[in-house]
Amino acid sequence: MIPTAFCSYTGEALDKKTPLLRSMDVLSEQALRVLRLFGNKTATRVTTTVGPEQEYFCIDKNFFNLRQDLMLTGRTLFGAKPSKGQESEDHYFGSIKPRIMQFMIELDAELWLLGINSKTRHNEVAPSQYEMAPVFTTTNIAMDHNQLIMDTLKKVANKHGLSCLLHEKPFKGVNGSGKHNNWSMSSNDGQNLLEPGDNPHDNAQFLFFLVATIMAVDKHGDLLRVAISNAGNDHRLGANEAPPAIISIFLGGDNYTDEWKNEALSVVC
Repeated sequence: MIPTAFCSYTGEALDKKTPLLRSMDVLSEQALRVLRLFGNKTATRVTTTVGPEQEYFCIDKNFFNLRQDLMLTGRTLFGAKPSKGQESEDHYFGSIKPRIMQFMIELDAELWLLGINSKTRHNEVAPSQYEMAPVFTTTNIAMDHNQLIMDTLKKVANKHGLSCLLHEKPFKGVNGSGKHNNWSMSSNDGQNLLEPGDNPHDNAQFLFFLVATIMAVDKHGDLLRVAISNAGNDHRLGANEAPPAIISIFLGGDNYTDEWKNEALSVVC
């Protein structure tokens, strides 16, 4: 059971879910005002949606039990880089090992039983690192689903003689496990408000919501920073991704050959 909301007798929020629900209500109210200005009379609710991708490491249980640091902290505290690293990114583009595939198949089945539409599964760039991603849903529900996903990952891995690790960063030079949060806004009449339209009128609506999102990130960057700040997360990212101290928005350009530019564009838009 996932607790939903905790409030004091006088109405103060005592949890993280209540502020989220309140913020969703405020965003819906203001977004509907904009839609009315653009002539939309049918929408009665605007919801934010999130598709949180989940990265994780899977290692053999026997190796896990030999490491006191993994057993006590869930992460690597000492050791050396693997002899075979991320050269050529062949682990990312290679086939999934049969043992891991069996784990992934059962993981999807267990998540589907919980009502979580797990869709994507693949290798990640670090050795023994993998990723799954559910179909996006309302932000409130998506956050509950992600908590269930992390719990289910560990339970199913244990059944296959594996240990699932969700630590942010093993050590320098090796990726940590995080979540790309693919965020957007949708109206209940079927519009994705951060998707360009097919005519100039629809495109103007898209541009309005896009600029409003950019302004919000710029104005409230300090709140975003506080929300994601912790010792592990600050060291998690690197290579093609900016650390949490750098909050930026990339809107694309004339050349989309760089993979990280495509990814940044997809996340924002």
